[in-house]
Amino acid sequence: MSHNAPRQAMTRRGVLAGLGALGLSSAFGLTACSTSAPGGAANSGDASEIDTIKLYGNALGEDSQKAAWQAVIAGWEKKSGKKVKPVIYPYDQASTQLALAAKSGSFNGVSQGPWQLLVPMGILADLSDLAEGMDLPRAVLDGLRLDGKLYMLPLTASGIGLVCDGRIADETGLKSGMTVEEFATALEKIKRQDPDLVPYAAVTKNPDLKDAVHWMWGWGSEVVTKDLKCTIGDSESVAAVEWYKELQDAKLTKSGVARTDARIMFARGQAVMYDDAPLANTFVKSNGGSAALQAAVRPLRRPTVQSLPSYNRFWGAGLSCSAGKGEKTSRDFISYAAGDLGAVTALYEQSALPPADKNVADRIDALRKDTFQTSFADAVAEHARLGAWDTLSTTAQIDTAIGEGVASILAGQVGVQSGLNALRKKVDDALEQG
Repeated sequence: MSHNAPRQAMTRRGVLAGLGALGLSSAFGLTACSTSAPGGAANSGDASEIDTIKLYGNALGEDSQKAAWQAVIAGWEKKSGKKVKPVIYPYDQASTQLALAAKSGSFNGVSQGPWQLLVPMGILADLSDLAEGMDLPRAVLDGLRLDGKLYMLPLTASGIGLVCDGRIADETGLKSGMTVEEFATALEKIKRQDPDLVPYAAVTKNPDLKDAVHWMWGWGSEVVTKDLKCTIGDSESVAAVEWYKELQDAKLTKSGVARTDARIMFARGQAVMYDDAPLANTFVKSNGGSAALQAAVRPLRRPTVQSLPSYNRFWGAGLSCSAGKGEKTSRDFISYAAGDLGAVTALYEQSALPPADKNVADRIDALRKDTFQTSFADAVAEHARLGAWDTLSTTAQIDTAIGEGVASILAGQVGVQSGLNALRKKVDDALEQG
């Protein structure tokens, strides 16, 4: 597995989201019920061991991850002599369920869910020490730091990137390292060769239109600065969304496409390219894609604008845990899931998720031979970044606002400049709440 992104042993701190499931706290009035001062990690001096820990999350309820996590749990229980009690809920209920557990004071154990909403309550343990010796992408660590604390230990760290049918890419000159002008020209060539094909099944409707962020970054807009100022509506973001809409107007993309639609279109050979996580080749198979297409799936580096770097929105997952009672046992489980070769191999082989820690990834023979994953790491993960708002409790609220704002523009309900100006106000409001 190749990871050429700048790395460092994780002696510093960082936090990784169970991304894609970032939650809100404001709706639940999350304030008290903390075991320490709000806004930071609880005092680890009270950490203790218990015989059974809870594991909060959706993975054990999903076919694509269930077997892998069962193997991890079984391995740890055998090794430690302790037990895991799963608390399973649907992916889209993660924020609600975690917030309710925390508010009632019953949250205790390990969580796969959106850690950000629990940070203001001061009930999470600082896991910085567990990361000692891990080899993780610097950009991930820098983007996930929160007041010097590591509230979630990353298990996977990648990005949402372009994947294409390599056979058609070779015919039309579609490749990594293109400018946006060259990229659009290649899409036009695909359309001329076969008008029935969708050259690029870009997301054009919610809930995934937060994808517009990586195009805004590519044009040079920060979207949200490090000091939490929203820049949406600046000339760079306007140019990015105008270009994105022009692709749709020219029928190089297709209106009304969510990511789940794009996966199906790609697997059926109706689209040449779309954006996805490193599970893209798995989705081709699960959606009935041919063996020939499965062999031809190829990641592409996102095209660039005027020599500026291109970026992908970060995608990954990790574990956090409650501080205090049972914390030592929870830490042991997290350390096992992140670093035991048998555990990470099970997660990779049964759910196609490569480990974030390069030290461990390099020890998995099958992963080293997996050309899709190694290519994805180079073309996509290496260029992934987090938004400045990804550590806020209002992360999901901001992503939703971005998606809704861009959707209204693509639907022609509002102009690009006026639509982004209105969007900036919504994001500013959410930043103030976060």
